[in-house]
Amino acid sequence: MRIIYIPVTKKIKEKNFKNFLICFLYDIYVVLKNFSFKRKITKNTSGYIDAAIHTNAFVLELPYNYCIIFSKILDYLFDGIFINWKFQNYRQDKLDLENKLFNLSKKFNIKKVIVDSTDKSINKIKDEILEGFDFVIKRENNKITSSKKYFTTILPCTLIDYKILKNKESINWNFIGHSKPNYNPSYDIFFSGQTTSPYRREIIDYLHSQDFNFFGRAENFKIPFKEYLSVMYNSSINLALEGKGEFTFRHLEILASCSFMICSSSINDLELPIPLIDGKHFVSFKNKEDLLEKINFYLKNKELREEIALNGRNILEKYYSPKKHGEILFGKIFS
Repeated sequence: MRIIYIPVTKKIKEKNFKNFLICFLYDIYVVLKNFSFKRKITKNTSGYIDAAIHTNAFVLELPYNYCIIFSKILDYLFDGIFINWKFQNYRQDKLDLENKLFNLSKKFNIKKVIVDSTDKSINKIKDEILEGFDFVIKRENNKITSSKKYFTTILPCTLIDYKILKNKESINWNFIGHSKPNYNPSYDIFFSGQTTSPYRREIIDYLHSQDFNFFGRAENFKIPFKEYLSVMYNSSINLALEGKGEFTFRHLEILASCSFMICSSSINDLELPIPLIDGKHFVSFKNKEDLLEKINFYLKNKELREEIALNGRNILEKYYSPKKHGEILFGKIFS
């Protein structure tokens, strides 16, 4: 399968000559990356689907302008074009974004797929734009979405240093996170994250008012990543609260660390390529009172907590595979 991919580009906050030059040079860099024998997938929001595409096809990455200029020959030589939603440099201009998507849909007759890496699963693409495309690969698609054009993907796990060489996948779980639960954790509860919503602050303040050995805060300050992972593994219960989306990098980091996770119940509204089951691989809560009840229960039930943590790690090892994910998506798109 031969795929054109318009990747994430350099984001700018204002249009000026300096930024124009930066974007021009970055476009050249995108083109030159195609000649590299080794490709390291970035750990941004599109990292997992990027890896899925590259391990299942011959991929030519091109900036938007190059695709428009060479559209006739590209349309003849390739089977599909995948457009990352963040392909635009100046992302504040929503009208320009829509016009460019309309332009792409008219220029190409091959399979046209939007890779939508926006945060909220419930957000949808305008119908008039969607009509010009065959499918949308959406980060954590919501189950209420009725359109058959939407496929779901997931965030990349930041603990996995994923590299692609000759379209082969190699993930050595022996060097990723932990394979067994921590049987003697030091803390009751752990959470560390930015105040991306009042909801986070409310939950954390509420738990601080209780009598727990709680390592955590919700503020615009990040602890060092190694310390973050260390405390995560050294805590009986890890909170995974909604941030800029219902599913965050933290969910995967907790699973990879073989640690027990309690998260917001909104996770159950998502379609995920990893078949996580509430009560088996993680535990969800509906409100503050429900959260408090479940924290007290699982702090008292150590063996059950460890079993769920181990289940979570095992399901991640079994299903976290960009290559297999890509095989499924390509099978649906090009069937």
